[in-house]
Amino acid sequence: MWLKSLLFLAGVIFSVSEPASASFLDYCPAPCGGSDNPSSAWTTYSEIDTLAACNETVLLDFAIYNPLDHSESSTRLYACTPESKRTEKRGQSKSQSCPTTNTTDAVMELAWSGSRNADKLPAVLDALEQVRKRISGSGSCDTEIVFGYSQETAVGVYIGSKVEHTQIAESQAQKFIEHLERNGVTDQTMIQHCGVDADYTVGIVADTTGDLAAVQKVVRGWDSAQCATGYQNKDQWSPVQLKVSGTMVMQKSIGAVHVARHLHPRATCSHIKVVSGDSCGSLAKKCGISGAKFEEYNKSKKNLCATLAVGQPVCCSKGTLPDLRPKPGKDGSCAAYTTINKDTCSKIAVENGLTISNLEAFNKQTWGWAGCKHLDKGVRMCLSKGSPPMPDELSNAVCGPQVPGTKKPGKGKSLADLNPCKLNACCNIWGQCGVTADFCTKSKSSTGAPGTAAPGKYGCISNCGTEIVNKKSPDSWRVVAYFEAWNKNRPCMTMSVDRIDTSLYNHIHFAFADITPDYHVNVSAVQDQFDIFVDMKGIKRILSFGGWSFSTELDTFPIFREGVTDANRQKFANNVASFIKKHNLDGVDFDWEYPGAPDIPGIPPGSKNDAANYVKFLKMVRKALPEGKTVSIAAPGSYWYLKGFDPIEDFEPLLDYMIFMTYDLHGQWDYGNQWATPGCTKGNCLRSHVNLTETLTSMSMITKAGMPTNKVVMGVTRYGRSFKMAKAGCTGPMCTFVGPESAAAKGRCTNTAGYIANAEIEEIIKENPTAKTSFDKDSESNILVYNQTEWVAYMDDDIWGLRDLRYAALKFGGVSDWAVDLKSMYTVPEAGPFPACDGKYDTLEGILKDVDKMPVYCVNPYAMTVLSKEFKSSLKKYHDLLDDGYDGKFKTYAKATKESMYYQINDYMTSRADDHWTCKKQKYVNCCSDCGPGGCRGGCDGSCGKGESGNRNETVSCPDKVPELSIGNKADTVYWILNDKDGFEKAIADKYGIDPGWLEFGNRRVTPGVGCGVGEDLSCGNWWIGYPQRKKDITIPNPKEIIGSALTNLTEFDNMLSSAATDAMAMLYVGETSDVTTASELPVFMTEFAVKSMKKVADAADEIDRDHQKEAIIGFLMAFLMLVPALGEAAGSFGLTTVGRVLVMTGAAGDAALGMYGVVEDPKSAVISLFIALLGVKGEAGFEKAAGIRREMSSKESAALGSFFQEKSKTLQSVQRRCI
Repeated sequence: MWLKSLLFLAGVIFSVSEPASASFLDYCPAPCGGSDNPSSAWTTYSEIDTLAACNETVLLDFAIYNPLDHSESSTRLYACTPESKRTEKRGQSKSQSCPTTNTTDAVMELAWSGSRNADKLPAVLDALEQVRKRISGSGSCDTEIVFGYSQETAVGVYIGSKVEHTQIAESQAQKFIEHLERNGVTDQTMIQHCGVDADYTVGIVADTTGDLAAVQKVVRGWDSAQCATGYQNKDQWSPVQLKVSGTMVMQKSIGAVHVARHLHPRATCSHIKVVSGDSCGSLAKKCGISGAKFEEYNKSKKNLCATLAVGQPVCCSKGTLPDLRPKPGKDGSCAAYTTINKDTCSKIAVENGLTISNLEAFNKQTWGWAGCKHLDKGVRMCLSKGSPPMPDELSNAVCGPQVPGTKKPGKGKSLADLNPCKLNACCNIWGQCGVTADFCTKSKSSTGAPGTAAPGKYGCISNCGTEIVNKKSPDSWRVVAYFEAWNKNRPCMTMSVDRIDTSLYNHIHFAFADITPDYHVNVSAVQDQFDIFVDMKGIKRILSFGGWSFSTELDTFPIFREGVTDANRQKFANNVASFIKKHNLDGVDFDWEYPGAPDIPGIPPGSKNDAANYVKFLKMVRKALPEGKTVSIAAPGSYWYLKGFDPIEDFEPLLDYMIFMTYDLHGQWDYGNQWATPGCTKGNCLRSHVNLTETLTSMSMITKAGMPTNKVVMGVTRYGRSFKMAKAGCTGPMCTFVGPESAAAKGRCTNTAGYIANAEIEEIIKENPTAKTSFDKDSESNILVYNQTEWVAYMDDDIWGLRDLRYAALKFGGVSDWAVDLKSMYTVPEAGPFPACDGKYDTLEGILKDVDKMPVYCVNPYAMTVLSKEFKSSLKKYHDLLDDGYDGKFKTYAKATKESMYYQINDYMTSRADDHWTCKKQKYVNCCSDCGPGGCRGGCDGSCGKGESGNRNETVSCPDKVPELSIGNKADTVYWILNDKDGFEKAIADKYGIDPGWLEFGNRRVTPGVGCGVGEDLSCGNWWIGYPQRKKDITIPNPKEIIGSALTNLTEFDNMLSSAATDAMAMLYVGETSDVTTASELPVFMTEFAVKSMKKVADAADEIDRDHQKEAIIGFLMAFLMLVPALGEAAGSFGLTTVGRVLVMTGAAGDAALGMYGVVEDPKSAVISLFIALLGVKGEAGFEKAAGIRREMSSKESAALGSFFQEKSKTLQSVQRRCI
């Protein structure tokens, strides 16, 4: 609904997906939670760009060996906001130092590249400080890797496991910060100490370009014991004594001891693991043994020193290495391991006595297993055979198996089905719910493992797909007019409810009745309009409650929230029902915006029980109302707010229909919101609020949620959302608007920045010379730009009508127009002492006879009345003809059509066959050498030898007529050989109307079969061999369904014309009466001609000779073709090719039928366009548009409609000329 009292919404009110963050309106990750909170508990992201809108410093953790800039990778990022930036419960700091045994002299290298960037210095310093604090309080004695990100700057710190972390945090990191404060920061600056191996390596890097992948690459190098190189400048840092650990950790395997004790007499050796940078010499030193001893203890491994791998165990004493291979659990589960940020498959494999191939084989069904090439942090993987484990939790997952606290499913249940999304929305591999293609498209990585997706995809795991489902055809098409009863408060564009065009709408939603704090109905603020509304006839009168203002303003928002609770709902429901019954209204509509909403500005969050309470309330309303009264609600088109109605299945049986508010998808509230507009991180890109793509997504959402299509009434608008452009002349989807408050020009009547009525838009287009309009195909929206920087997206009558047809084709329940009073300025004609138009006429000729005697303003109303009568009569006659044996009429047509094919084939073959066929016949030849002394009777052939007499194939001209099967005919057996198949098929189709698919090739008897047996005995009598014939099983398409659809539309037009004629006779029609007369000409006269044509078929005998076949076929087709335009845009979907073939086959070239076929076959013809305008736009605007099309119609198209139409049209135009 329109925001009666506009408020700036600091959130994506109409977003169709749920953002992957802790809070919908919070762009930053959750608090870090203190140093004792592991990074695995942080907020998870799929890409760094998502953090672009966060204005705070964040800490990051991720796999350093899964490159962020690799096109084939999708890296899981763990992020949190440090404590100093957030109010949170701090964890206890663990600042104690790890055990150290000695110190070592070290020289730190300083290096930098690029230019200095003073603007980025504060962000870099803050990121470094937060990283420093994290390390200082971590208490970790393992390798420390921490990243920071702030305002598109990135930092990374690496501290090897043998270096005391606290010293680096409190000394070197602090000095680096102080250095940058004094000297500034460049594109990339770093300090590093490259130790003997990765355990003794230290490094800090800062990047002001925001290239986190570059920072990752530097840190990855340090973990591989490789110094960072390639910097433009270097300098020595002051010498430092690093505190390092000298303790040798000689690991023994408990499992290995167990093996030694029970299975093998030889003891396992003491062993250590290889780290990056190790050599056999450094390993021997770590073991405290000589190089010779080291080689002796590890001689079982050939070529060891050349094949050392990170994580590989080596012996430091006699004995054998333990069996490190993990074993499956007794329950059949695999031995599980959760990856950390510096893991690689190679390292994991060698540490566990496995190979990379083992890992790939063990994890084919492991959740989130993207393969060794794309190993992420936090993957719960298998290190043995067995069933895969539950995946690690993701702190911000809201669906799927990684929601915190999720238990392993029972047998036969898939992990993907755990924790489904509300509304049956799609769940992706990141545990986030949404309804767009990003969330709903199934995708798998190259491994095919569950919980993975192809690069750049989110990968749907449950409730996938964006199709519209739950399709059920409506019993009737609802066209709802929301009427803003308060419109009299505007300075202009005011309208009375009884001005609503009841030929266009069949429901009025009177918006809004108030509800008092004690739950009584109050219409005193709009009493005058309500009294008129109550007395209206011929339309469903529905009373609406709520709206944006009532649902969100401080003095009224509690009424819905508290009115549906246990304490109040019975009283509330009874009072509403009593009011509806007292005034004999047809139904009630509730527009609560929105149950359970957590973020409506200025009011407290809604309750999680709102939806359940709403359902209980609606049950009471339904029970209190008499049978036949309707109950409806309005629901938002956004996933975020529609969640407050979950489960939709509970609402569905209580409602006759639901008003689905598929508009306001974008507006000024998008400004600064990264979730609002895909591809526009600042939310300030110009977008249409009635975007078709987003609307279709919402349609899928509501049907998947459980509401059948026939109960969903789609929202369409009579207003636009406007913006002030940031740059004049900008075009394209990335143009922006200014904010945060709307600076758009206000309409002179609505007087609201960012919101402008269609009537005001049309006024601007007509009167403002700077106004430029265009059609945006992608969003199916109209765009207006005026005064250089005023930008408006809206839907005009054409798009309104197009949406109406589109939604009907998808089996939705109707359309809801917000709001009918925004459509035009509704100027009331001045009253005057005009004589009434009280004449009675039944024909146009009668009007023409008296036209000079009547007031000029009565001519068109009289003509409209006559046309309405004629049309109503024609419709009834057509229905009567259909009811009186249509199937028999179709059989007559079908039979005549099939028989006509027989003649057309023969006509072609006896006149054109030589063009594409070769004909041959057999002739007996006597060789002279076979003749006796007296020679051969009839002569002989001297060119052949003895014994060669016999039949010869002889090429002849193809026969020019079909022989009659009569005694004594001398037709020869002829072999018909097709030598140009393409030419034949084209000729017989184009010139004779025979579809090649209707043909088969066979044999045809050309002499009587006297004495011949049953069947095709080619040895008896003469035949044409290989001759084309009509197939016996041809099906002639029956247009019964098409005719029915057309008549339904024409019945709707009948109501429109009848209503317009009635209003015109009472001088109440607000449009141009000449438009109605001109626009009605085609449907009225074409339908009348269709009746005449069908009657000819009805009068025809069942058996029709060839001379009358053409008349019967054309009569039937004209009765059909004249109705096809009434299908509007759908006309092209019924396939008229066969009709064209049949017309050609009858020899109708130059006939009106063929001309009419050419008109209806062309979707861009004026005739089709006219019907689309009438049936799509409807009302005064529909008549106006259709009349314009008729006036511009070419004489060629008019002539194609035949002489009957021309004569009728001439009479009508003679009548209208008297009005000029």
